[in-house]
Formats: sequence, structure tokens, C-alpha cells
Amino acid sequence: MSNENVWEEIEQIVSTYVQAVRLELHERWETWTLDLAKRELYEVIGALLARQVTMAIQLAEAPSIWNGHIAPLILRSMTDNYINLAWIFGDPLERARKFILHGLGQEKLHIEHFKAKLKADGKDAEKDSIVQQREEWLNTQRYTFLTEVNVGSWSGMDARKMAEEADCVDLYNFAYAPFSAATHNMWHHVAKYNLAPCPNPLHRYHRIPIVRSESSDIDYVYRAAKYVQKAFTLFDQKTGVQTSSASAFDNLDQAINSFNQKGDRQLSKSDIREQTNEDFTAQSKGGEK
Repeated sequence: MSNENVWEEIEQIVSTYVQAVRLELHERWETWTLDLAKRELYEVIGALLARQVTMAIQLAEAPSIWNGHIAPLILRSMTDNYINLAWIFGDPLERARKFILHGLGQEKLHIEHFKAKLKADGKDAEKDSIVQQREEWLNTQRYTFLTEVNVGSWSGMDARKMAEEADCVDLYNFAYAPFSAATHNMWHHVAKYNLAPCPNPLHRYHRIPIVRSESSDIDYVYRAAKYVQKAFTLFDQKTGVQTSSASAFDNLDQAINSFNQKGDRQLSKSDIREQTNEDFTAQSKGGEK
């Protein structure tokens, strides 16, 4: 199978997944019975589900970031998002309101920092269009003078404790924590991805900085899809919503397995190493390699 045909099939697999996962989200929202007396609950849960789907789609549609440099940043955010969602479902209305109030407080704090910078530069902060737009957005939900600022964790506890309470500590241990190494640029990430042995044997085997190119690995797309499915399953269990659309994740899994049965090219869910990102970009744009 030629590289061109390989990437045409991969593009089709990704495109099919993106359409299907959008449909799954839409059907769940439309099926969920709305209670306007609890609008905060519906808005927060809806936003977090949409956020999960958005991150998976953005990753799936960008093969140049299917690598250990960038993909873990998105996957870490997705695991964090799931932990938030699972913890909120423990006391949905109260925790949804807490989530919103903390976010509004952070917005107020950012505005005040921005206004202070404008004043320090000799500008009229109250007439600044950005300040006015952000304050207007804030005031449509809660008046600025009533909004409290909390600089701590929105939940009052760290992510591990939230995961323990929400019965998803395995996700924390095996996904959230490992992906945090890339997010926070920790030694056990940068040493693996941004250092290489010095070619001079007299330099005591020290390592030197390197910007290493990584080939695309569809396992990252598979993981993102799995985290979306995990969020959908949680939502269905907690709300009782039943949908008729096929699982985008199951279809993706089947598509990868079907691909592997063709020829000698492998699209493994655990160790796929395909042609370069530059080649894929040229293919997807109709250019030449």
C-alpha cells in the first residue's frame, strides 16, 4: 500500500470519527430533559462535555501534533476535564454553581490586573474596549461588585482528592499524572524528548539539547477518543439519557482494526509510526511530497 493511499484511509477514518462524535454529543444534549430551575447544572455539564469533544476533534484533525511533544498537553487537559465532570456529578447543582462562581472570580481578577496595567501605562482603563467587553460578559452573569475572587482550587481540594472522591483514581494515576510531566515540563519528560547523548566520547556522556522530530502516532487520537467515550458513559449513567447513535469510539476502534487487516501496513493503537508530518500535510493539502 502506497503512502498516499495510507494517508487517504487515515484521513477518512479521522473524518468519520469527527462526524460521529459530534452527532453523539448533539443527541445527548437534545435528549437530556432541561430543567431551567437548575440551569447552572445543564450549562456546566454541557460545556464540559462539549470541551471534551472539542479537544478530541482538534487533536484528531492535526496529525502534526500526534506526538509526545504536544499530544500529552491535550490529553492531560482531557483527563483533568473528566475528573472535574465526575466530581461535579457527585453533587451536581451545588458543585456546578461552585464551578461557575470560581470561574467568574478568576475573570474578575484578570480584568483587575489588566486595568491596573493600563493605569500604570497612563491610560483610562474604564474606557478601554477590552475591559468594557469583559466586564459586560461578567455582569450578564453576576455583577462585578458581587463577584468574589478565590485564588485556590475551585473545588477546595487537589485533583487527586477529587479523583478519589469521584471513583476515577486510576485515571489520575495512569493518565493525569504521567501527562502532567509534559504539561509542566518536568525532568522525566524533557530528559527523554529534548536531550541526546553528546557525540564527543570525551565529554563524560553528557547530554545536549535537541529539537527532535517525532513521527505521527495515532495512538494519541485513540486515547482522546477513549476519554470522550468515558465522559459520555459517565453522562449516560448519571442522567439516565439513552441514545440510538452508534459509538464513535467503537467505530474508530473497528476502523483501525480493519485497516490493520489490509496489507502489511499497521495502524496500531499502541505503537503506530507512520510517514512524516510534512508528508501528511502535503498530502492533505493536495501538494507534492
